[in-house]
Amino acid sequence: MQNNSSSITIGSTNLTILCDDTLQPPLHSEHGFSLLVEKAGNPIVLFDTGTTDVFMKNASTTGKNLTKVEYIVISHGHYDHAGGLKYMTSFGKKFKVYLRQDAFLPKYSDDRFTGTDWEALKDSFEFLIVKDKLIKITNSIYAFGPAWMRNKFEEPDSNFQIIKNNEKIRDFFEEELNLVIDEGDGIVLITGCAHRGIINIAQDALELFDKKIKLLIGGFHLYKSSEEKVDKAISILKSLPIEQIIPLHCSGELIKKKFGMLYTF
Repeated sequence: MQNNSSSITIGSTNLTILCDDTLQPPLHSEHGFSLLVEKAGNPIVLFDTGTTDVFMKNASTTGKNLTKVEYIVISHGHYDHAGGLKYMTSFGKKFKVYLRQDAFLPKYSDDRFTGTDWEALKDSFEFLIVKDKLIKITNSIYAFGPAWMRNKFEEPDSNFQIIKNNEKIRDFFEEELNLVIDEGDGIVLITGCAHRGIINIAQDALELFDKKIKLLIGGFHLYKSSEEKVDKAISILKSLPIEQIIPLHCSGELIKKKFGMLYTF
């Protein structure tokens, strides 16, 4: 694997981090996540779009032409993953967007709205509603979810809520999608926020594809977690057939520091 400030190459796949909380100049940073997937022999896929147009600015800086994107996959309905969609209307192209139906639900963190204004976007994109657990997007790129909740310690934060059937209820992120690139001898697993648990997601991917994970990258949503929980997650991840791990976005400084001791990127 080769890695610079925003680009990772593994096998025949090139990943470019277009939005993250800690990207360094000349790139822009914000609270959000977006990753461009360029896999040889496959259409270009954009996974999440961050909060604003930061991902577009960083695409320009890194020489990436987003008009060549064929498919967009939205991991879940939070603003920091789908908020950038509205800026893509400036390209004058009706992009195909994969997401699950529940991504459209109003979302809250306690009383703060954390969802996306989907009504303003409904005519600008071709929304492809995912109904199956696993779907094939291109020859080698898949989306799956929601991950099976195998353990209690990774339950989504209780302050997250949705409005469903006119009732405000706890959000268990039933819409959460993850991206997989099949490299033949292993897979690349990309998570948006891992609200349903990074362990749950990794174990699901291993079962679905029956291959080692060559790279696990994305948000792990451990930034508010205790050191005990972070250590438990690391211990389990180390026991799984995962070659490289890059925690981003909402993963938190603690796990980044601890993984820095275990892996060299």
